[in-house]
Amino acid sequence: MLIKLGLGLSDQDKPAEPTPETERPPSPEERVSSLDDALRQLELLEPQPAEPALISKKAVAVPDAVPEDVAEAVVYWLTHYSRNTSEAARRIRELAAKAPERVVETVLPLYHTGGWGEAARFLATLLCSDGRMAAKLCDPAASLDESVSVAKALSQHEPRFDAQFARTLLNDSQMSEAARERGLAVLEKLGNSGRLIPILIQFLRDPDHRIQSKAALMFGRIMSTRGIVDRLMRDEDARVRANFVEGLWNCTAHNECLRLFRHVLEDPNHRVVGNAVVGLHRLGEHRDVIRHLGKMARRPEAVFRAAAAWVMGQTAEERYAGVLRHMVRDPDPLVRQNALRSLRRINLARAANTVSENDPTSGAHSA
Repeated sequence: MLIKLGLGLSDQDKPAEPTPETERPPSPEERVSSLDDALRQLELLEPQPAEPALISKKAVAVPDAVPEDVAEAVVYWLTHYSRNTSEAARRIRELAAKAPERVVETVLPLYHTGGWGEAARFLATLLCSDGRMAAKLCDPAASLDESVSVAKALSQHEPRFDAQFARTLLNDSQMSEAARERGLAVLEKLGNSGRLIPILIQFLRDPDHRIQSKAALMFGRIMSTRGIVDRLMRDEDARVRANFVEGLWNCTAHNECLRLFRHVLEDPNHRVVGNAVVGLHRLGEHRDVIRHLGKMARRPEAVFRAAAAWVMGQTAEERYAGVLRHMVRDPDPLVRQNALRSLRRINLARAANTVSENDPTSGAHSA
């Protein structure tokens, strides 16, 4: 045995050890052969897979790589969506039926990132069909900008998304008032919601006054039909009326808004009247604004005087600085506080205008 292993050879019989002088690099053929041998050794060490069992031609072959985790499986089928659309869609729907909340939690951020090509419309349909998606968008702890971004993307793939979303806000009894208020904020940012008027009207009957006010503000921005306007302006809650008027500040229908603002000046609530005066200012009706601010500043009710001081600050016009200096000495603390804030606002606007006028590059930018 020792002889066979070479351990019993004499020093003369032993092959000479290679030296740097006598050692030569292997030929290209030897390199390839050596590499091939090494790769074959790796293959031999790897256990051979079992022979696949024979299955019926009617059975659907499921790739061995499909993960068991629901979230990972959703991602797997999305990456295979373009190869086998019907199979991938069916598998994801099955997962949604099995673990709906987990699927929504997985799909919603994936959909937001975009880049899913043909699968994007499918994802939008899947999300819109599940009420949990609305709950995610209405989460007060989530970023409003991100929720609005997702909602806008969904609207592109699902034209009726805004109506579905509005109905969910209206009918989901499990949703908190804070969540519904956030949902209305998302809906408001979508814009073009004139067709939602029949749904929004129902929010005006909501027992929560904040929901009523939010819906009224949206109505103002929609500038809806005459009957709805009359209904809002007769609402007993002054916040609803004031929010509706505020919603008209950027109104483009000049004559309609002008008529409404002038009519609202007779409202018994100071906030409603103040918002109407701001609306007149934005329409360029400066003579009406000056006249009504004078009336409000002389009213015996301190809340109207305070509202007048606030409106003067909203205009940021220096012409009201003298009046505000007198109002700083008003006996009511709220009037004094609003007058000081408005003076600061006017001073800041004047300083900004001065800097702009002295900036030699401002003319170049405006040209």
